[in-house]
Amino acid sequence: MKHRSLVRQLLSATLLTLLVLWIAMVVSVAWVIKHETDEIFDASLQETAQRLLPLAVMQLQPHHQDDEHPLEADEDALEPAQHEEYMVYQVFHASGRMLMRSHAAPATPLAPEIRPGFQRTASHLVYIEKSRNGEYLLSLAEKSNHRADTLRSTLTFLLIPLLALLPLSALGMLLIVRKASQPLRQLDTELARRSSADLTPLSTKDLPQELQPLAETLNQLMHRLQSALEAERHFTANSAHELRTPLAAAVMQLNALEQSSLHDEQRQRLLTVRRLLQRLQTLSEKLLQLARAESGIAWKSGEVDLGQLLQLLCQDHQWRTDVQLDLHRPSSPILVQGDVDALGIVLGNLLENAIKYGTPGHFVRIDLAENPVRVQIVNDCEPLSSTILARLQERFYRVRPDSQGAGLGLSIVRALLEPTAIAFSIHSPVSGSDRGFEARLIWPTASPRR
Repeated sequence: MKHRSLVRQLLSATLLTLLVLWIAMVVSVAWVIKHETDEIFDASLQETAQRLLPLAVMQLQPHHQDDEHPLEADEDALEPAQHEEYMVYQVFHASGRMLMRSHAAPATPLAPEIRPGFQRTASHLVYIEKSRNGEYLLSLAEKSNHRADTLRSTLTFLLIPLLALLPLSALGMLLIVRKASQPLRQLDTELARRSSADLTPLSTKDLPQELQPLAETLNQLMHRLQSALEAERHFTANSAHELRTPLAAAVMQLNALEQSSLHDEQRQRLLTVRRLLQRLQTLSEKLLQLARAESGIAWKSGEVDLGQLLQLLCQDHQWRTDVQLDLHRPSSPILVQGDVDALGIVLGNLLENAIKYGTPGHFVRIDLAENPVRVQIVNDCEPLSSTILARLQERFYRVRPDSQGAGLGLSIVRALLEPTAIAFSIHSPVSGSDRGFEARLIWPTASPRR
């Protein structure tokens, strides 16, 4: 599932809000402008008609021969030069005869009825004014689309800035949101940089007020987790330590019993008990190693000769098993920075696993090389599936339920190597074969020293 971006959500919501508010403002302004322009233009139309009618009457009266037969004005004398007109007019006698008109006015009446007042047609808004003596009427008309064009032009100039405002607002808000979210990214970077063993509290000194509760909650969570892990480690270490004394006493009692006269069945039972006690001793030792590995204090800084350490470990394991250990290492020492005890536990567990789960009669090969420094421990066995390989480093997981192992060796190795830069990997089958199991350790390039 793809997670939504918080920055994108903020930008989208803000821009949408800005767009809606701007459009609402434009609609409101358009309504006000239309209302006000209608009032102003209506008043202007009426006022213009009232001022224009007396002038038209003054021009028409000298041309009347008598009251019963008025004459039309001389159009050549009365009509001004042609120009674009927003308003047109027509002058009528009370009898309905047109006496005068503007050059853009039609020859037919603009209004369907020649009566005072406002009238609206499909193309014009017409206002008719009547002279005081009732003899003349002036029809003044404004094009219907004039007001619509005025309103449209006003709205256009209001909306055009929005085209530039939205991208500029998006850019500005993006910069603001990125700057405001920088402490959150720094907090995320700090958490991502930490190892699983680093549960120290987060610094809340430079965090903004909104992130203070989150950091405090994380610190409380890490404190509870630290307490739970310490309790688990203490229980594991104390349990394993307390088991040592009774197990050692039990072994001593078994040794004493073996010196007494026992028949075959009793000796067989005694052998079974000894194997169980040895398994308990191994388990307690592994639990102590695991407690140390997960305590986060297993590594100390110092020079370690890997060739010499592997030689000692091979000699120690060789006298306890019939499996041949084939060690290949350079003649010159290979020195790395690390903790000799922790590395001894890591390599010892890998050797023990290779011996314990290898095919009987086959040797275990240990290769130490440099550039980069690496250790490869290979034993012969049936190939393991990827599912089993993925679970081998889990605690107490064993491929075979009847195995004599504790299922802790690789989990101890993983826990010990986690705070280091040493790369650890397992493979099955081994490269160039369809069988076998390989454990591989690779040190960083800058680590080896001679």
